[in-house]
Amino acid sequence: MILPEDDRRARAIALAFLVLAPLAYGALTLSFGMDANWDLRNYHWYNAYAFLNGRIGFDRLVAQMPSFYNPLIDVPFYLAATHLPARAAGFLLGAVQGINVSLAFALALVTLRVPDEGKRVWLAVALAAMAGLGGGTLGLLGTTFYDNVTSLGVLGAALVVLAGLPRLLDGPPAPAFARVAVAGLLAGAAMGLKNTSVMYAVGLCLAFLVLPCGYWRRLWLAFFFGVGVLAGIALFGGYWMAHLWQEYGNPLFPHMNHIFRSPFAAPDDYRNTSFFPEALWERVLFPVLFTFQPLRVGEVPWFDLRVLVLYVLVPVAALARLPAPRGEIFTHAAATRYLLTALAVAYAVWAYMFGIYRYLVPMEMLAPLAIVMAAGLLPAPRAAKALLAGVLLLAVQATVTAADWGRVPWSRQWVEADVPPVERPDETMVLMAGYWAISHVVPLFPPQVPFVRIQSNFLQPDSVGNGYLGVVQKRVREHRGRFLMLSTIPDTPGAAKAAALMGLTLDAGDCRVIPNNLGEPLNLCAVHRERVE
Repeated sequence: MILPEDDRRARAIALAFLVLAPLAYGALTLSFGMDANWDLRNYHWYNAYAFLNGRIGFDRLVAQMPSFYNPLIDVPFYLAATHLPARAAGFLLGAVQGINVSLAFALALVTLRVPDEGKRVWLAVALAAMAGLGGGTLGLLGTTFYDNVTSLGVLGAALVVLAGLPRLLDGPPAPAFARVAVAGLLAGAAMGLKNTSVMYAVGLCLAFLVLPCGYWRRLWLAFFFGVGVLAGIALFGGYWMAHLWQEYGNPLFPHMNHIFRSPFAAPDDYRNTSFFPEALWERVLFPVLFTFQPLRVGEVPWFDLRVLVLYVLVPVAALARLPAPRGEIFTHAAATRYLLTALAVAYAVWAYMFGIYRYLVPMEMLAPLAIVMAAGLLPAPRAAKALLAGVLLLAVQATVTAADWGRVPWSRQWVEADVPPVERPDETMVLMAGYWAISHVVPLFPPQVPFVRIQSNFLQPDSVGNGYLGVVQKRVREHRGRFLMLSTIPDTPGAAKAAALMGLTLDAGDCRVIPNNLGEPLNLCAVHRERVE
């Protein structure tokens, strides 16, 4: 049972917090301004539009490399933001993301060892509030990066496991294995929607191996959790993996193409390694470095000490407790062992595979509870450990600086642009060039106009070894009507060069500016076929 059973007042407070926390988070979203992040303008808005309107294959590479990402996660917000005023859609998005705070509260309630139910509820409230007020978490509030949406699957999976731990350890096998399969399903759903969640699926799965129960019991728990993960991936990402396999011969296209060898991409893994530490000492001290130099792990500055605190405190606490466990801990022992192990494994996978801080946001949410857990393991008097945990949590929260990936004042609709009339849209193809995020205006053009990007962060018009160039060239070559070119104004000269490599000429004297509410004005220029003498 998650809620207090004996103290009615504590139970009422807990219920109120569970319900009101998401609503408060939605309201907080409105005070932050409207999301205009680069990824929203590049693919989160367009991918949902393309998926819902049958444009996959009709357009080509509009969202650059993310054109190949699973669009399902983008659909709910797109539907809300195209049918509701922007503020209403923003409130809904923030409220959904605020469910993380309720989950963090529930996790604290089921793991804290505080006999007084009233005190346990208020401690859980404090830890949950901190979970929603991290530097990365606040930065993602009301945005479409969705690391704080897939986190619902991560925190939900952890809650299903931790709330059932006594029965998982020594209860009847069938219900225990079914329960961890449900937890795996939640983690797998997060991974199916956004594959960077793999780090948490791996961490939560391997953490079963350290639970205080029999060897085979631990293995079976991990196995059935893994089965659930696979089911979640299949349900929420399987259709898209099948599409990529059918179209390109790689279910993760273009990622891991050094293994699948699809002819439509270079034989590369397509990992973003720009944030990886280079030297061994940098890897060892990575949390120290990125905490004080945040641009090492992201595009914008922020400040939050909690991952660094965990990186130091967890190993110290674990080593101190190894020789002879002693002293009262603040949280249930099995839950402590499970969650701290899961976070340690997830961090290791993150450091090896990604190095982008946004993906650590679910860990940032769990960190306040994890800090209490780790402090409780230290071989010291309870009062001293409580004082240390309190000081650390206060220091963490007092020094937070939220990230900002780009916001603008609220407008009536989320995406607004003054798209000029397109003459003969049935005969027109719009080409796209440059490397900036411009696809958010595509849904405002006549739907019969196809869009083909001839220059992007995935493909150049003179690429060698990337078979997708042939797909783009064929699409352009077979078009018999007129062309237009969409780019930013600074990218227009580069767009002209890209068009020339396609046998086309951009007419810089025949361009129209497209103002829009999310970013810099765009340029829509006439393009002509080069005459063959």
